[in-house]
Amino acid sequence: MKHFIHTLLVILMGHLTFAQDINQLKLDNKQSILKDRVYLNFPDSALNQARPVGIMSHDPNAEKETRIVFDNKEERLVFFAQELFSFCSTDLLKELEETKEEDYNFKYSEIFKAENITVIQAQPTKWDDTQGGILINSLIVMTKDKSLIRIDAYINPEAYKNQKENYIELTNNVFKTIKEGSRLNNRKARIEKHLIYGTKKKFEFDLPEDYIVQIDQKYDFQVFRIIKFTELSDTTWGSISIYTGNHPSFFHSDYGFDKYTAMQKSDFIGKEVEWFYYADKKRSLYLKEQKIASDNIEKGLLTHIAISSNNPLKVKELSELVSKIKLK
Repeated sequence: MKHFIHTLLVILMGHLTFAQDINQLKLDNKQSILKDRVYLNFPDSALNQARPVGIMSHDPNAEKETRIVFDNKEERLVFFAQELFSFCSTDLLKELEETKEEDYNFKYSEIFKAENITVIQAQPTKWDDTQGGILINSLIVMTKDKSLIRIDAYINPEAYKNQKENYIELTNNVFKTIKEGSRLNNRKARIEKHLIYGTKKKFEFDLPEDYIVQIDQKYDFQVFRIIKFTELSDTTWGSISIYTGNHPSFFHSDYGFDKYTAMQKSDFIGKEVEWFYYADKKRSLYLKEQKIASDNIEKGLLTHIAISSNNPLKVKELSELVSKIKLK
């Protein structure tokens, strides 16, 4: 479950502003989490603030993450919610208790269970107070579609030093306000068509069961991400990133590759493409990518496709999915 714990703590904790008395807070500030996946109530002054990003990066996707910030003088509490792109078809509490966590130890307890939602609290049994943001509480939620989200609560060192237990109690109370949301993930096999930004063309995706397309966008580019939902206990991961714009960048240097292992050929929207393929068995890391001139979409447009996984068979599976993409 290590991949559940995000470590963007400096960005998450940010700058400080408001002041309130934590012992007299009312939780009547209802906020949508992950674009209506669930709802939680927070103190009045808590704000939904997306992570700040660089000018060259797309804005955070509201379907993938939500960041709620509560300030109390120099103290800060941040709730950070993530779509986990995983599901549980068995007993969620049992699955979590059997999960080995490398950096954190948790005490799990089921705080709510109904026909359409299961809510498990995960309280750390130790804290790393050397960080700018200290994880003090977590919630794992299984919704009607059996997919999972996680909501982590962090405090800054000032809050940890002054009143850690009060903030733990506050997060406990916030978690108890959880309500089922209206948005579910579509995990059925289907065909989806999505407009390519700045053009009149669409990509048509032939999605097998458990696959989803998410779209990130900025002023002059767009990124389609194809992700597969996997069982909670499955350690295999894989993703497809399809960038359309005029300034794509290769990923291999970010992955620590300086020389490709082989060249591979396969089709993309009607043309044969020769791909750079990188493999590192020691790190269990595999990457396949290429920049493609795409005048058939829009004159001067470039497409960058990157397929990555910790399993070479998954790269092959995802490559076949890319070859089925059509241009409409």
